[in-house]
Amino acid sequence: MRHGTTRANLEGRLQGTLPFSLGPEGRKEALCLARRLQDQTFSIIFCSSSLRARQTARLLAQAVRAPPPLFTPLLQEYHWGIVQGLTRREIGERYPALLEQMQQDFHRAKIPGAEGVEKLFRRVARFYRLLAVLERTGNYNFPVMIVSHGRYLQAFIQYFLAYDGRQGWPFSVSPASLTILEGNFQGQRRLKLFNDTCHLRRYGQGV
Repeated sequence: MRHGTTRANLEGRLQGTLPFSLGPEGRKEALCLARRLQDQTFSIIFCSSSLRARQTARLLAQAVRAPPPLFTPLLQEYHWGIVQGLTRREIGERYPALLEQMQQDFHRAKIPGAEGVEKLFRRVARFYRLLAVLERTGNYNFPVMIVSHGRYLQAFIQYFLAYDGRQGWPFSVSPASLTILEGNFQGQRRLKLFNDTCHLRRYGQGV
């Protein structure tokens, strides 16, 4: 799951690791997702340590059968360096050459101070190995819930499916969306459900 909408989302800002909180719309979205999942059981909830993700995960944890969320910096959003917290217009005003580069290849633009794609995927790989250990040792039964951020989840889906990111980044996840990855860590993996937000329409009037 991706966290619910924040004020920064509505303003078009690159949030990165900044501590933006859920806005009223984001809280409502999280409650809609919680209603959808209220009869589900999860062995564990892993969540980014960022505020907006923690707020989302706590609302979900109240609805599903699961232990309290475990917060980890491994699931934090990508750090955007000098453009973190800025809108596209503000980037253009301060760093016009950089904005042009980002428009040509958003995912691989060289942004000063940014985490970098390679470091992001190393973080993804560390968390992936943790899940693989849990499966191998039998310490937890699956499914597990992961609550994180847009760019991180894009990278995680690519890594899980062994997709070559050099061909582009085809995945984009919406706030409070649900994606289901199914399989095991020995190579049998598939994308069962992607970026589903039907719960926002179904339960939107009731929260």
